[in-house]
Amino acid sequence: MIDYQSGYILRPIYAPFIYLSLLGALILNLIPLGNHAWVPDFLIICIVFWNVHQHRYVGVITAFLFGLLSDVHSSSLLGVNAFSYAMVAYIAIAWHRRIIVLSMIAQVVHVLPIFILVSLFPVLVDWVLTGSIHWWGFSALIQALIECLLWPIVSKVLLAPQRRPLDVDPNRPL
Repeated sequence: MIDYQSGYILRPIYAPFIYLSLLGALILNLIPLGNHAWVPDFLIICIVFWNVHQHRYVGVITAFLFGLLSDVHSSSLLGVNAFSYAMVAYIAIAWHRRIIVLSMIAQVVHVLPIFILVSLFPVLVDWVLTGSIHWWGFSALIQALIECLLWPIVSKVLLAPQRRPLDVDPNRPL
């Protein structure tokens, strides 16, 4: 795989690193920071990132299972986060060739609709089930914007183990 921003060929991914990063994102979501609009969903950022970059390891089923864990933690309607995570994972896999070759700013613009969709899906489900819409639920758009602003940082951190060293030794084969 090529890192299109730097032009370097990335090393193969170590699969347990992917699942450890997902587990770390889940643990960050479990920290009791409250249900505020400024608290990003670290798990969905990590799921979208790995679906864009390594969709063979993290797929729709993995996103669904982590969504069920998120549903149990948040005590919301069982399956809302699971379905929205799976739907977003599917969209991220479908768009992965488009997103991966763009510059970082263009990537942020392209993942914004994905994060908006996952933020507004529980509000829309609540609207369908109860018949009344809660306008405070649209503060989730702030959460989607914060998740988009975190995309370049997450990209640098999660791709760091794959980056080749800049000082290449001519005697070393890789």
